[in-house]
Amino acid sequence: MTEGLRFRWLGTAGIEFESGGERILVDPYLSRLPMRYLVFGRPSPNREAIARHLLPSRAVLVSHSHFDHLFDVPEICREFGAAAFGSPNSAAILRTHGIPPDRIHPIAAGDSFRAGPFDVRVFAGRHGRMLGLLPYRGKLPARLAPPLRLAEYRMDTMLSFRIHAPGAAALVWNGPPAADVPQAEALFYCPLWGARMCAEVAAAARARVIIPVHWDDFFLPLENPLRPLISPPGWNSPWIRRMDPRRFAGRMKKILPDVPVLVPARMQSAEIPA
Repeated sequence: MTEGLRFRWLGTAGIEFESGGERILVDPYLSRLPMRYLVFGRPSPNREAIARHLLPSRAVLVSHSHFDHLFDVPEICREFGAAAFGSPNSAAILRTHGIPPDRIHPIAAGDSFRAGPFDVRVFAGRHGRMLGLLPYRGKLPARLAPPLRLAEYRMDTMLSFRIHAPGAAALVWNGPPAADVPQAEALFYCPLWGARMCAEVAAAARARVIIPVHWDDFFLPLENPLRPLISPPGWNSPWIRRMDPRRFAGRMKKILPDVPVLVPARMQSAEIPA
């Protein structure tokens, strides 16, 4: 198997990294439940979509415990025997779903670990506010009984990751720039934070390419054509509109012209420049 680092965008914030035939996942979410489940019902994962689109992976990294980042992780751990790394809330939800304790690894900013050929460093992240509030945040309900309501996937902390394999590194950065932005060839970033903030992170990381993620409407099934997600007011703009990754790329070109923006195609593998 060749060294290097490849990635595959899974839709939403989900990313698969591959090196030497081994894989690691970040925030995989393929069930893509209809919006009505935000209020009603206790849905179960779409096992067919998980089996069809994913290959066995060594580990799953969870940036935070909202449903669009954690909902499918218990099923992926069961299907592939993957280990899961996430915040205390993420770990508690995984335990509630019956994942064996030896496969659950609570992590925090400052931690580092190895999973196969991947060296992972954990950094603090920050979730954007919607109308001045952090959504679905705080302690988990005292009693959790799967299947959970989506509102029960509550966030405690937000994490970012630097994933290094022989030859290249990827930075999945969640939030504004910070003093400890590490170097990486590829920066995965949500356009909701805005082009100027992304440029600051990319410059600090000395990134060679920027890949926007978490911009598609994850309430639509994977079979549907891609449609940008509605940007909630108060995140980085007072206006309600759909995110446009190509408009974001155009703004980035004006601010940071030497770093290209690659708008990824869902489920298609690409090489990260070494």
